[in-house]
Formats: sequence, structure tokens, C-alpha cells
Amino acid sequence: MKTKFCRDCGVHRPVAEFSNNRRSRDGLAFYCREHLAERSARSRDARRLQPRKNRLAPSELRIPEGYKWCPDCAEVKPFEQFPRTVASRSGRATYCLPCHNLRGHKSREKVGGARTYHLTRRYGITVQEADAMLASQDGKCAICRTAPAAHVDHDHATGRVRALLCFNCNGGLGQFKDDPYVLRAAADYVGFHTLSQYLVTAFEAVGIGPVRAIRPGSHR
Repeated sequence: MKTKFCRDCGVHRPVAEFSNNRRSRDGLAFYCREHLAERSARSRDARRLQPRKNRLAPSELRIPEGYKWCPDCAEVKPFEQFPRTVASRSGRATYCLPCHNLRGHKSREKVGGARTYHLTRRYGITVQEADAMLASQDGKCAICRTAPAAHVDHDHATGRVRALLCFNCNGGLGQFKDDPYVLRAAADYVGFHTLSQYLVTAFEAVGIGPVRAIRPGSHR
């Protein structure tokens, strides 16, 4: 039975207990239906208690061409000081860069900080799950087993997390496009040349030579 970790529950629950969410990697909500409903209710209550901030510029305010009004700082600023976005007709975000960044920082803090935000949004896992994976790997890369496991590796086709890797191994898989046949060919290539160089050196050391390594299948 497939399960998913609910941060509010603190345990894995059956995927049937999660709503759909197209913004997440696995297509499921970050919380089970029960806790998602509780969070939605608290959010509605908070909006009722706090009047919504007016996002429209005051009618008496004159905004020059190429400028935009930011509702948070209530200042008129050039378009260049607003992030780009395809979600608005002007091509610029609602809030200026400083206010936009501040809102992003507050959003990340609400979910437990930048690391939690990154892991949840990009990979669909929690800090607790990442830490558990790291502990199960003794802090080492799942491939080379020597370097620190600092990167989350995932299947680019399905988005599912596979393991934690070091920088070099994670980058290597990306360069080889996760193709197992190419990876095996690369391993055979390195193995052949390493062995042939060792043999040539050994023969030359005892006075046998010159020796030229011939790759299997090549012409003499």
C-alpha cells in the first residue's frame, strides 16, 4: 500500500487520505485531508478577523508610465524594481522586489524555514524524511559511500526521490542523463584503460616492450 508522510500527523498515511495537488511532485497535497481541512478553516478564520489589504492604488494617486504601485510599502516604483511574471498583464509582479522577497521569506518561515520549503516544494519530502534517509546512509553518498550525502537525487521522469548523493555522483548521473547503458559503458571504458595502463607499466618495468594495449574488438 502506497503511503505519504503528513507533517501534521507526523506519520505516513495511505495516499487515498490525501487530496490532489498539481503543484507538488507526487501530485498529492502536503497534508492529509483531515489536517488540510483544519488548516483551511484556520486560514478562513484569520482572513475574517483581519481585513484584507487593499491591493489597488488610491484613486487620487498619479502613476507615471513605466511605474507601478506596491501595496505593501505603498510606494510608486519603476517597473524594473518589480519581479517579472507572466501572471499579470503588465508582466510584473504585484509587489516590488524588497516586499516580494520579504513575503517569500515569511512564507518559508511558516513551513519551517528555507530547507523545509525547498525539500517540500521541489521533492515532495519533509526535513524529517530527508534526515531519516541521511541517517540510514550513515551520512554518506549512496553511490560512492565516501563523500557526504548533500544532494537529493530523484527520477526526472517520475519525480520520485531515490536517495541522497554527493555533489560529484549527483552531477555525474545528470551528465549521463541517468542512462544505465551509457553508465555501464563508461565503467567498462575506465576499467579497461586502468587495467591496460597497469599491464603496460608492469611489462616495461621487467624489460618487455614496447607494449600497446589493444581494446577488445579492435583491429591489431
